[in-house]
Amino acid sequence: MEKADQRAPRRKGRPPADGSLKITQAIIAEATSLFLELGYEGTSMDAVATRLGVPRTTLYKRYSDKADLLQAVIDTKIASWSEVNTVRDPALSSDLVEQLVSYVSAMLIWATKPEVRAITKLAGALSGSASTGFIGHQQEGYRNLHGLIAASIRECGGARGYQMRDPGGAADLVMAVTGGTIAMRPDSDPFEEDEARAVASSLVDRIIRGADSW
Repeated sequence: MEKADQRAPRRKGRPPADGSLKITQAIIAEATSLFLELGYEGTSMDAVATRLGVPRTTLYKRYSDKADLLQAVIDTKIASWSEVNTVRDPALSSDLVEQLVSYVSAMLIWATKPEVRAITKLAGALSGSASTGFIGHQQEGYRNLHGLIAASIRECGGARGYQMRDPGGAADLVMAVTGGTIAMRPDSDPFEEDEARAVASSLVDRIIRGADSW
């Protein structure tokens, strides 16, 4: 008869949910490190598995190939950045210019950080293009920020006498002008807070005044 304190051996099989999540997080963290260190071409599924000390099958159960793994890395980064960069600051006044300057300044600082630049270039490897500005329009972070800017224009523009026919189109313009400024900024020269705010104020002023500022 089996003793009361004697336990049956645990069956092998799929790890519990929390264990599986930890494995996935470890894969993403190590893959991120390798992609940033070696680039897309220099990183392989074998290298990620070796660095982690896990079988290749562990990776391939989750990601079909290297491109799929890189997409997961980019999506994870975008999600974490979005939590920080797409939340409206409750301290902002209802003045449209103040709100736009705040959003544009935040974009200039965030998008020129070395890590963000590096991830943006990796995103370009997936699309086959040299990406130097924002990570693509399809990304959730971009859409959320665009939505915040459009909401500010819609809600606060009336106080400045604007008819607000197309807040989304106006937000497109703000994002495009900001993206162009970011793309022209050298990788080795990220924006600091004071400069970013000064540049943002100039950009917003020119957008608000339109052709009259030319």
